[in-house]
Amino acid sequence: MSFDIIKNRIVTRLQGLGYAESQSIDIKNAPANEYNNTFIIKVLSGAMTDESETLIDRFYDIQDWQIQIAFERSEQNDIINRDDAQRKKDAILKDLDNPANWEGFARILKYKGWKVEELPNYFLLTINLKIVDTIIY
Repeated sequence: MSFDIIKNRIVTRLQGLGYAESQSIDIKNAPANEYNNTFIIKVLSGAMTDESETLIDRFYDIQDWQIQIAFERSEQNDIINRDDAQRKKDAILKDLDNPANWEGFARILKYKGWKVEELPNYFLLTINLKIVDTIIY
């Protein structure tokens, strides 16, 4: 496949859950009005699998992708907002990790891990994905 196909399909899945892609490349630079409803997606790295060495016309690229969403904080609603971030994380993982939602554009898509960080102005949800892409040449 390709970077664009994988990114566009993940973006489409997240849009179906009510999120839009942020115009920022870093949460720290994102405006507060993007909290709760936008995400930043990026590919972090890739590596060839061992089984790739035996194939003649393709190789499998194991890629690490990251999705970040900031959720607003306030003194009055910190617990509610933190719990809401956890519920939204569950919905995203359930959707992205479902093979019916990624078959056809990736060989494998699995979540590797997630974390919610409490930062001064927002909760930051970070989801890391493992994607195995088939590169044919």
